[in-house]
Amino acid sequence: MLAWDKVKNGKIDIRLFYSYKDEGETTKPIREPDAWTICRWDPADKSIGRIYRESIVTDGWPICYSTEALKFAQAGYLVSIVCVQWADLLICKTRNLSLSQQGMTNTMGNFGLVFETVLVAILLYVPFLNFALGTRQIPFHHFLIPSFSFFCAITFYDELRKLWLRQGMVREDGKLKLKGWVVQNTYY
Repeated sequence: MLAWDKVKNGKIDIRLFYSYKDEGETTKPIREPDAWTICRWDPADKSIGRIYRESIVTDGWPICYSTEALKFAQAGYLVSIVCVQWADLLICKTRNLSLSQQGMTNTMGNFGLVFETVLVAILLYVPFLNFALGTRQIPFHHFLIPSFSFFCAITFYDELRKLWLRQGMVREDGKLKLKGWVVQNTYY
């Protein structure tokens, strides 16, 4: 049984683990080892950074097609969750004011953003926590490209929604009334 959550199988190529089928008395390979794809990063190429090629947890063993690849994917997913939480905190600051109108004056909200970011960086980049929690050190641009794009998309969508909402606002009898297709008969 392959232990996905442990380090002991981190040096096993999982493609070969699942590539044999039992046919009665013999165990026959489904594919020959040459038929499998090669790693994206050559483990022997020293010009590529170590963080792309090998894991610090399995003593420099290549990451490709091992249980370590799952750990790196989980670390990337953790970063994506944090980036989406940044966007959620920013879009929930006001119902209809833009972030540029509201500003970032909430010190506890700002502290939360910084604390969450520092916490996830500690969980990913402190080596003994990699062993204890199963996290891995991902390259910095993996913070930006897949994860930060969700942050941008959510924030852009909400700013656009707030713009449409403000266009339907009118002031009647000293009260702000939202009219139009966005909201009907609501007073604030």
